[in-house]
Amino acid sequence: MTDKERDTFLKFLRDLKVKKKDYSTFEESLGILQNYAATKGLIDEDIDLLADIIINTELGILDYQLIDKKVINIYYSVFFYMMLKKERLERHIARIIYVLTKPEDVTRRDVSRLLNLHQKYSKPRKHIIVLLSLFKSYKPELVPEKIQSINTESVWKPIPEILRLMLQDAKSRLEIQQTQDLHSECFNWNVFEFMKTKKTVAPLLPPVGYFQIGSNIFKEKDTKSIFEISSTEELGKLHLSVELPCNAISLLSNIAGYHLLTFADFHYQSRFSYNLYNTLIRAFILENEKFSTEEINKLLDITIEFSQYMQQDILVVNRFLDEYLYFNTGEYQSKLLVLLQWMTSVSISDLQEKILVHVQNMFYESTLSMKCEIIRTLKMLITNLFVSQAFEECSHKTPAPFLGQGAVDNLEEAIPILTKTSKTLIVSGLNIHSYDILLLSEALSFYEEICILENRSTVMSFTLAPPAVIYGGFITKHCAILSKICKLLLRYRNRSLQLKNRKVQKLYKKKFNIISIYAQDIVEALWYDEPFKKRSNMYFLRNVPTRVMEDLKHCNLNCLLNIGNHYAILPYKCILNKTGLSINTREAAMSVALYYYPTVSEFLDIFQN
Repeated sequence: MTDKERDTFLKFLRDLKVKKKDYSTFEESLGILQNYAATKGLIDEDIDLLADIIINTELGILDYQLIDKKVINIYYSVFFYMMLKKERLERHIARIIYVLTKPEDVTRRDVSRLLNLHQKYSKPRKHIIVLLSLFKSYKPELVPEKIQSINTESVWKPIPEILRLMLQDAKSRLEIQQTQDLHSECFNWNVFEFMKTKKTVAPLLPPVGYFQIGSNIFKEKDTKSIFEISSTEELGKLHLSVELPCNAISLLSNIAGYHLLTFADFHYQSRFSYNLYNTLIRAFILENEKFSTEEINKLLDITIEFSQYMQQDILVVNRFLDEYLYFNTGEYQSKLLVLLQWMTSVSISDLQEKILVHVQNMFYESTLSMKCEIIRTLKMLITNLFVSQAFEECSHKTPAPFLGQGAVDNLEEAIPILTKTSKTLIVSGLNIHSYDILLLSEALSFYEEICILENRSTVMSFTLAPPAVIYGGFITKHCAILSKICKLLLRYRNRSLQLKNRKVQKLYKKKFNIISIYAQDIVEALWYDEPFKKRSNMYFLRNVPTRVMEDLKHCNLNCLLNIGNHYAILPYKCILNKTGLSINTREAAMSVALYYYPTVSEFLDIFQN
């Protein structure tokens, strides 16, 4: 039976390789192959045949652009590792690497690995020489001169002609489909049409319709109905002559409607706002039980999409959120948070009383994942404020197209209020959840983004991460978090160096001092083995009682957080030690850091001097 199964899948593979035919038994043959491989394994000859088919198909798909090359490039390092470890697939995977490699992919480390692999064989392997030759053409300083160029056709055969024709057919079909999609109607004006609504209840979002009194004679001759618009090109040409429907809220059906609403006249936008507010109140407060979750979610989705399209908030939505969240913060949280992040035109008092109060209540009632989402919301709200008002290229005096809305009263006051509230929530969340890595990562992302925004903006502000984030990240078991902490402190240092104005330096003197303390604390721990010796001059571990320190003396605490023994670094050290590489000194550990976690190395280079 086993031989029969092997004969079946071998015939299947050979047919795939050389014949162009429909496979009525494709699934069955593939199942036999999978079962045989899982139970008995494949011999080298069979693996070679299967790999050849897979690689040729993948290369053909890349050549004919049937898949975005970026998708395959994501797995470049995986392919490289597999080539080094899977000898039987080495030649085939090398071909993919040859096609995917870009100049920036060539590193000293990968060249060394290839050279070691090359020396492993008594007889030179052409596919390795081809890769080294390619690497040499990109970065000649990394590859020995003795590596000669070689013709790729002598290493790998071209894609079989029959497969090339099949891929060409697929490419032609794709182009035809793309052309059809481009010219097909793309605007659906009745998004609630197929949703279940009680017969006695008016739908949340009415269908697009016109109500006309009198004869068509009195209509403008060049007026167009929105049903005549089927593409964005037509929308651009005709939007000034489009007759808007009577039910303004029905324009929330699609992106064409968003565009028409954004640039409609003030009276039409006011009517839309009135209708939207009543619809939201009706759906969430007055008649909530009459509508399905699907309908309410859809209403929120299209409202969010409209704000995102305009890149601004909707005043009546802000009012609705204040009224709804006062009584209910538990339902539809994720979608309501997305709406909150667009509230960029509120006053300072409203910011404190109608946004942050509700956000704080939601935070303390929420789960860990929702706390992370709330921190992301605050980050996006601050980002939207900066982007809309705090960059030089922003037009601060030009009102927004929708209802002519202006900017927040005083951005210089709003940013500190938001960052202070965020800091309180982050520190509380870290304490509540015992410095969970997800929340810690989200907090770091928050402060990284704020630092980037402040560095680019015209607003004078300098926000620092609190000690809970800096030191919580430092003692983590994750090297990525440790690297992020070092990167953040490097950003702070660069920003402080840019603020050379004497008046500004005096204003931020305390913050500069805090940055120095942060950096000194971490350098003392990573490099000088002194995190527990000078606690009176530091933030780190200052509040640990002396009695506790005395009890822990036998643990040699001062060495546990250095660059050779830190929790986050031990996995790297362990793996490298297994390869025979001895890492027993600070200098050796620093060399490892240079290649595996370079941000930590850069941090120590700069701050230890």
